[in-house]
Amino acid sequence: MSVGTASAVAEAPARCADRMKVRLADALWSCLEEKRLADISVGDVIEAADVSRGSFYYHFSDLDHLTTWALECEIMDSDRQGHSFAILSSRAVVPEETPVMSRSIARVCLLLDRGGMSAVFEVSLDAMLGVWTEALCGSGEELPDSVVAQLEYAAGGMVGMLARASGSSEAKRRVSVAFLHERHLWLVQRVAEVLGVSARELMGRLDGAAA
Repeated sequence: MSVGTASAVAEAPARCADRMKVRLADALWSCLEEKRLADISVGDVIEAADVSRGSFYYHFSDLDHLTTWALECEIMDSDRQGHSFAILSSRAVVPEETPVMSRSIARVCLLLDRGGMSAVFEVSLDAMLGVWTEALCGSGEELPDSVVAQLEYAAGGMVGMLARASGSSEAKRRVSVAFLHERHLWLVQRVAEVLGVSARELMGRLDGAAA
């Protein structure tokens, strides 16, 4: 067996696992169209996904685990090319919103509307902390507390605006997303002042970390 063939064989189970996890996540989003998060059971998800209970528990420990994984996909890989709609706002010019990214934002808004605010906040904050840590802490140090506090405030604002947008028209939702971009630029300016660097330099670091 060649090296390339062996590698392909080794990767096959991972691809199958990823497909099953996506299938279960899609089933969760389907359930959220009809029910609040607190009213959804593992049984509802496996019925919607048409898989066995064992398949669910092989990949996820419980419904919270699935919810977090599904959210991470929508928030941290919104365009399915490794970009996050939350992190893209760190750029001076936000790339044009694609249909896939629009779906991710709509799904996050749906979860907020169905009672998942705490989960959205935690995953959003983790995404922001990850990118800012990569941009500012190249030697493994931790982010300054002053920066963490600003990011917590920004994540809370993002969740609040998206929660408000969840029941709004498409046009109003776009206004909310544009406002979030403006506030993130303000955050960059504020953190740059705290760190004693230029906003342009900080923007460049974030842009590289979010790429």
